[in-house]
Amino acid sequence: MAADAPEIMSIHQLEAASGVPSRRIRHFIAEGLLPPPLGKGRAAHYDRQHLELLRQIEALRAANLGLEEIRLRLAGEPERGGAAPESEAWRRWEIAPGIELHARADLGPEPARIAQTLAELARQMRSPEANDG
Repeated sequence: MAADAPEIMSIHQLEAASGVPSRRIRHFIAEGLLPPPLGKGRAAHYDRQHLELLRQIEALRAANLGLEEIRLRLAGEPERGGAAPESEAWRRWEIAPGIELHARADLGPEPARIAQTLAELARQMRSPEANDG
């Protein structure tokens, strides 16, 4: 895909080269994560810099980072913690395979207790005994 991407692309070509829907590309532009296109209206176009930045954004999203954390990373802000800060910044409770509750790791005792209780209730709701009643 990358080698075949033209130097200058329409939003549809950028979508095809990156695999990111045009609606999400526009959202990233509105959020300030991706620079606006070069030109306006029908003359608007994107270049390889847009494509590479879009790939970085998608890689960070795949690592479960929020838009604000992605914004900080793209701006060159230092990472919080070591090699995998996202695993240190969040506490996770598995409800079922593929279903997790995430809460910030630095929550105080009361919010952490609430999150723990929510995870336990969710586990109970999916148990067969709970569905019989």
